[in-house]
Amino acid sequence: MKEDLSLEYLKAIKEHGNISHAANALFVSQPYLSTFIKSLETKLGVELVNRQVTPLTLTYAGELYISYMADIQTIYERMERDLEAITELKKGRLTIGVNPILAAHTLYDFLPQFMKKYPGIEIHLEEGTANEMETLMLQNKIDISINMLPIKNAGLIYEKLYEEDFYLVIPKGHIYYEENYKEVRHIPFHPSKLNHEKFILLKSGLGLRRLTDQIFEEYKIKPIIVLETNNIENAFRLANEGVGMTIIPECVITRDQLHVDSNLYTMGNPTYKNQIVISYKKDTELSPVASAFLQFTKKRYMQF
Repeated sequence: MKEDLSLEYLKAIKEHGNISHAANALFVSQPYLSTFIKSLETKLGVELVNRQVTPLTLTYAGELYISYMADIQTIYERMERDLEAITELKKGRLTIGVNPILAAHTLYDFLPQFMKKYPGIEIHLEEGTANEMETLMLQNKIDISINMLPIKNAGLIYEKLYEEDFYLVIPKGHIYYEENYKEVRHIPFHPSKLNHEKFILLKSGLGLRRLTDQIFEEYKIKPIIVLETNNIENAFRLANEGVGMTIIPECVITRDQLHVDSNLYTMGNPTYKNQIVISYKKDTELSPVASAFLQFTKKRYMQF
């Protein structure tokens, strides 16, 4: 059960203290939101919003309404979980969060097999940045997420699926390019020498960008960012053509079998790894479907 609109709307007004700001946050028009709340108040016979103060607040009736509606939603969701368990996963719904890189390179390792095993489960995918996935999980809008470390929010927990190397991509013709080395090896110079070098990076908020920024911070590297992209393949191909350096996960090379003219170097001591995890909200009982997905996915990677 998605959050009732009346509950969502009143919570937004309470948070923003202003009809206009709440409407913007909800992606609805101000007149629509005002009319909706007025109609709800007429139906209930009480005022829910105190319009005599700035910023706006909810009346006691409004606070009570939110409390009861939240309880109703919790009961409904518990009923859904129980019904899913009763049907032994013959029916159900699962919303999975995943970032764009993992959607392209990892999801197909296990999702088709899960859907084949549980054909009655309705699957929804939410693709977005690491920040967006964390927020949606905390808001109970997705059940479980496939993402990369680091995870910033303490309200989430994770279980590791697998790890892979990160590669620094140094294009042909660069001052640090070495013609005689075609195989992957560890970086032969101190990474601080990359300070003020040109880089193609993923956009802020993406999981890989978080780790890239950590590497730069550790070695006091201030990159000259010539381009930011949401697509890791774009970053690699542009780097391979000499536009700048980049940092990519191993899967971009091994799974796509892309042509490589550049030097590929691992970095760090110990070597930096791209750690892929499955995460979910802390202190919240997973639904039977989400729990089955968690166990199925972990088992799949234990077999690799």
